[in-house]
Amino acid sequence: MTSSSTTTYASPPSFVTATGSALPPPSKIAVAGPYSQSKKPDTLDKTVAFLAKRDGIDKVLKLIRYTTKLVLASALADSKSDLALRLKAFESSIGTSRKAYRLGKWLANVNAIRKMPLTTRFSYLEWLASGGEGVYYFVEQLTWLVKAGVIPQQYARRFSLISAWAELVGYVGSITLCALRIAAALEREHALTEELHRRKKEGEQAEYGDSQLRAEVRALQERRLLRTLALTQDISDALLAIADIRDGKGRLSNPVLLASGGLLSGIISARKNWLAL
Repeated sequence: MTSSSTTTYASPPSFVTATGSALPPPSKIAVAGPYSQSKKPDTLDKTVAFLAKRDGIDKVLKLIRYTTKLVLASALADSKSDLALRLKAFESSIGTSRKAYRLGKWLANVNAIRKMPLTTRFSYLEWLASGGEGVYYFVEQLTWLVKAGVIPQQYARRFSLISAWAELVGYVGSITLCALRIAAALEREHALTEELHRRKKEGEQAEYGDSQLRAEVRALQERRLLRTLALTQDISDALLAIADIRDGKGRLSNPVLLASGGLLSGIISARKNWLAL
């Protein structure tokens, strides 16, 4: 046995190609694949990410449900065919599934209210919107338990009324808040546009300042468009809540109108979630 004061280290394994040239270890080889960081997500990537989220699945189910409702209210109105009966059962099943997917969603509203400042200009409206939505999501869980047979059926109408009223209260806060913010954005946009016109008329040379103002005007216009879409969505959903409160009675409870409103709301919310990916 021989001893030596020199310590030897094992060199990393070498990899040789068929032509005899050496390759670096696998750890130093850049791995390129369909999910490499340099690749921009394609439609399939975004679809997978969309459906991986609870809101994504909920919006897809909403689109399917109200499309089915629209078909039943128009093409198959007053029909008692086998297809109509199967579509009605399908639509009802989707409605129950959406309630199940919202399990615990009210906690997000509780968390939002807990972190909500009380010193902002529209804080009371934010409380009203988030609080109403939170109560709605909580009672929807009880409605789901009724449909699942855990809670007696006799409570179904009571829970439906409570959730519809809570939803409507939330939408009153949300619609008012959204309308006020759109008005404020319009006022600011008008002031900036007037300033740009004044500078152009008086021949002021402030190219850098003008570009900043134009950029702010564009940002305000984009924000106003998003809030207008959100306002449209809230109004559509508020009509559905009113129909639930009135138990399908009244002019605003027309099946085609409600189905169209629900479908429009679903398209807007799905688009918003898709663009956020």
